[in-house]
Amino acid sequence: MYNVTAQRQIARKELKEGLEGARSWHHQYKDSAYVYIGGLHEGLTEGDVVIVFSQFGEVVDCHLVRDRSTGKSKGFAFVCFDDQRSTVLAVDNMNGYQLLKRTLRVDHVEKFKAPKQFDENDLDENGDPKLLEYKASGAEGQGYQVYNVLESQKKIVAAMEARKNYWEDKKAKEAPEDEDEAWARSFEENLQDMKEVDKERKRLKKLKKDKKELKRMKKEAKKLKKEAKKVKKEAKRKGDVSKVKEEPKKAKKEAKSEDDSSDSDSDS
Repeated sequence: MYNVTAQRQIARKELKEGLEGARSWHHQYKDSAYVYIGGLHEGLTEGDVVIVFSQFGEVVDCHLVRDRSTGKSKGFAFVCFDDQRSTVLAVDNMNGYQLLKRTLRVDHVEKFKAPKQFDENDLDENGDPKLLEYKASGAEGQGYQVYNVLESQKKIVAAMEARKNYWEDKKAKEAPEDEDEAWARSFEENLQDMKEVDKERKRLKKLKKDKKELKRMKKEAKKLKKEAKKVKKEAKRKGDVSKVKEEPKKAKKEAKSEDDSSDSDSDS
């Protein structure tokens, strides 16, 4: 607790006197981007630690020390930032911070000793497991710059995206319309109205043409009907005249036949 208090006093003094660069006590750790975090609650995971400390810069590695047999957290971790200057912010702001009723101790790490991991399936010539190359865990524990792998993180990203879209839509609806945008919208609406008017005009023109054609056809039909009536009347008249012409021929024929019969009677 003494170290935490003393370190915070040094930070306040530097801030008051405006000490920076080589004059600051942080300068001796300029070649290390790792910080040590002690006093963590046992229930915190790597993701929780990253969320808390990512406010100072992009976290590229988080090594939470766990018990090998039980897997439980030992209450301290090492975090590496993409930018070394983020370590200064993390140390000055988080050292002595109360998190879940625990006082954090945050300090620089001059030389980070990467944890040793062995491959039990790959043995050397002596029969010992080979030492694996240490790889940064990244913000989600899946590798450096590997994001949105965890289901929980996917849900967070989806919720943030939905929230962003909601506010953008709301802002777009509530924002005053620009003069040029208003003119363009009015032009588009007028153009659409002109298209509708032109379409209606063409429809009426076609309808008028069809109506005129129908009138002409009716007139033509009436004329044909009149002609047919005239032809019928003429045909009827011609039929009566032929009948009158046939009657004298019939009478003459009958008279001739009577004369022939009388001549035959006198001879006898």
